Amino acid sequence: MSNQIKYNHQESLIFLTNRVGRMLAGQMRKKEVLQQYDLMPQDIGLLVDLWSEDGLKQQDLAFSIIKDKATITRMLDRLEEKNIVVRVPDAVDKRTKRIYLTHKGKQLEQEVWPSAQEVVAHATNDISENDLKVCKKVLFHIYQHLLPKE
Repeated sequence: MSNQIKYNHQESLIFLTNRVGRMLAGQMRKKEVLQQYDLMPQDIGLLVDLWSEDGLKQQDLAFSIIKDKATITRMLDRLEEKNIVVRVPDAVDKRTKRIYLTHKGKQLEQEVWPSAQEVVAHATNDISENDLKVCKKVLFHIYQHLLPKE
């Protein structure tokens, strides 16, 4: 008799959240506005943080979008080359860089965000508003549990 555990990926939170995230990113990648500005789906996560609060520290952005220091540096290099963001030394600690949106970066919100909303609307078109609310609440709760404790 085997002691093997049966695995049902359709009931696995890791499988489902990973695949849904990757599939949403794949749908975003197809959007004309991302292609027009040569943006990657992970760039959108960084931009959303800056659209919410401009002037974040580089290390705070890395933490928020769950990227290591080298990856966030490459992302910011690309976005800076495209004149979307600019890195400015912190007024108090010159070793720390703050990231600011350029005028172009701020304008992108009006062009990119509607495309992101279209992707989400398509993915959730037959899910009730209440179910979506519960889903988001549960995912946010899990997210908070996974944040490092200070």
